[in-house]
Amino acid sequence: MGRGILFGVLLVGGLLIGLVNAASGVSTQSCWTPWNHNSDVRQWGQNEWVWAGIHGQVLVCDGKFQRILTDTVYGTSTAKGVTVIGRGIRKGSDISYAYVTYTRDGKIITAFADIPHYFG
Repeated sequence: MGRGILFGVLLVGGLLIGLVNAASGVSTQSCWTPWNHNSDVRQWGQNEWVWAGIHGQVLVCDGKFQRILTDTVYGTSTAKGVTVIGRGIRKGSDISYAYVTYTRDGKIITAFADIPHYFG
């Protein structure tokens, strides 16, 4: 008799926990925070190159991108041997990116790297 009551309490408790997780939308067990990277590197010689790169963790739940963990984001936007017009890094929870806009051979070009790169 005692085992039957214990089994019943455990069964009902498990069902209640399952309902609470289902009602909250996404359970914490289905989420993970992989590192996401992206870069745009162009090189024409040892002294002529452009590099835009971004790196950070993203929150993915049930296989779908949720947000970028902005406190983990870092990037670079640098160049050598070309004329840089502008460069920068944006850290946002929806998209983070690094860019370098430069001129080479009379053309204005932008190197651009963003995350989420695989989950967006």
